[in-house]
Amino acid sequence: MTYDPTDPTVLRNPHNVFAQLRQVEPVHWCEKLKGWIVTSYEDATDVLADTTIFSGDRFRPFRARLPEKDRASADEVLKWFNNWMVFTDPPRHTRLRRHMAAVLNEKVFDTQSQNVNDVVNELADKLPRNEAFDFFSAFSLWMPGIIVADLLGVERGRLLEVKQWSDDMMTFIGSSRGVADKYERAKRGANAMGTYFRELIAQRRVEPRADVVTLLMETEVDGEKLGDDELIGCMMMVLNGGHETTANLLNNSMLALAAHPGAVAELRAHPDKMTTAVEEFLRYDSPVLSIGRVVTEEVELGGKTLAEGDRVFAMLVGANRDPEIFSDPDELQIERAFNPHMAFGKGPHFCLGTPLARIEGRVALNAVLERFSSIEFAEPVEDIQWLNSMVTRGPSRVPVILR
Repeated sequence: MTYDPTDPTVLRNPHNVFAQLRQVEPVHWCEKLKGWIVTSYEDATDVLADTTIFSGDRFRPFRARLPEKDRASADEVLKWFNNWMVFTDPPRHTRLRRHMAAVLNEKVFDTQSQNVNDVVNELADKLPRNEAFDFFSAFSLWMPGIIVADLLGVERGRLLEVKQWSDDMMTFIGSSRGVADKYERAKRGANAMGTYFRELIAQRRVEPRADVVTLLMETEVDGEKLGDDELIGCMMMVLNGGHETTANLLNNSMLALAAHPGAVAELRAHPDKMTTAVEEFLRYDSPVLSIGRVVTEEVELGGKTLAEGDRVFAMLVGANRDPEIFSDPDELQIERAFNPHMAFGKGPHFCLGTPLARIEGRVALNAVLERFSSIEFAEPVEDIQWLNSMVTRGPSRVPVILR
């Protein structure tokens, strides 16, 4: 039994492979990845909760293995990634998280509810009826992108440009297989975005606004503010994490609804059930495939001995269908009562943007069902190409017909 992350069939549906691995080898050495994949809920929890043994700093050993010709380009990207909270460990992670938690919290996200409603309704009103179209490019590409752009103070007119920089930068991690010039492309994207956010910071120093950039600049923890490079790193992380994962939540949810017309009818009749349903969509096909870690010292996990320096991938998609935790895990149950999914991670790195993602998912999906009585596939699911990524999980397009 092996896991091949390059197999298009596995990209589309990894659940069968993960189910078999959970039974026979929940901690599995993947030769293609040169690392361990963890598919059980308990083992994935151990990996994500223990930052002493399983480090979020994945780049130091990675850089050491790079060919000399790629290091200069890689270093220009790593300059920014090293300021992303998700790639740091305590105590630096703790410091960065305290700064960000002071700005990205439920109280702040609640102030975005009206904007979420406005953006969702504007986009949903334009969706075609009784004809095939790509829901991704028509809706889920734009909705979370506009919300996070507004949150950061990024001009809406530059959203696609900024997203392209982000996509280029992210070829560096998770989605880099098959990209020939990934380091040069990532460098161009990182430098362009870094320049843009540096200019935005300079503008806010002259004219502060009620946005996340200004709030982050002003926040102090133990009498210290974030440096400019740290600010830029935080903004990059928020833009990427707040856009792509929510888009995948919407895309995966729409495909799940198309395959479950009974759920569409139930939620359309009872929109108050959407809050619980969103949690089930997050579990059923998580928008994040895996979270990577590096082993800091030899450790036993799932009956295997992991060596210092080994890479480990906690497969959230696998853990979220572990029958030891979830009853009938392969069934979509929109009223599932017990649902401790880990779609937003677990432990010290639990996603700060969780409250906003939940609001966006609930408002957006209810808006679609309010306007349309059915969601149908416009073509066979087997024909849809899925993202070639170890980080995010979702289809490259969502061909549907809304009636």
